Formats: sequence, structure tokens, C-alpha cells
Amino acid sequence: DYIWAKKLGMVRKPANFISSIADDRGEELKYCGVTISDVFSQEMGIGGVLSLLWFRRQLPRACTKFIEMILCVTADHGPAVSGAHNTIVTARAGKDLVSALCSGLLTIGPRFGGALDDA
Repeated sequence: DYIWAKKLGMVRKPANFISSIADDRGEELKYCGVTISDVFSQEMGIGGVLSLLWFRRQLPRACTKFIEMILCVTADHGPAVSGAHNTIVTARAGKDLVSALCSGLLTIGPRFGGALDDA
């Protein structure tokens, strides 16, 4: 008997994962209360999943498409390519917009972006 063994400390409670955004208790995984089958049947895509997991709600379609667009744009190099990184670092250091932009542009060379065609 499970209850008897649990009271004696012979067995532990079954492992279930639950957080504020994901719940694997029950028959089906849920993201922020939305079942995984609904995620697929409603074709939420990665933008919809990230809206449930990160923002804890279903964002409007335009927002989820924007999230997917960002992922597509950054998929090849990531968000920290040298030009963008230098621009951000310069701006965060308190320099003006033109200086920050120049910092990023001056990074462009033979190994930047189009390394195969000597950009």
C-alpha cells in the first residue's frame, strides 16, 4: 500500500515538475496553463511558446511573429556580432550616437559578415 509506505518514509512522493510557467503533472505538459497539444493545434510556433514561458501569457500574433523574426535574424551570428557589440558597448560607456555608430562601423573588415567575399 503506497499510503502506508509513504507514512513510514519508505517511499518518496512521486516527482512532478511544476513552476510558475510549466507544469508536467497530470496527463499532459502545460505551459502557463496551455496544454502542449493546444500549442501545436493552434500553431503557436516558437514565438507563442516563448510568450507563454517568458511573459506568462499569450501575446498577440504580431508580437510572437516579431519574436520569431528576431530569432531568424540572429540565428547565424547571435546577438553579439562585433559591429553591434562595439556599438552597444560604446553607447553604454556614455558616448554620443555618432561615436557609437562609428565604433560599430569601424569594425567592418575582411573577416566581418561577408568573410567569404572579402566584405
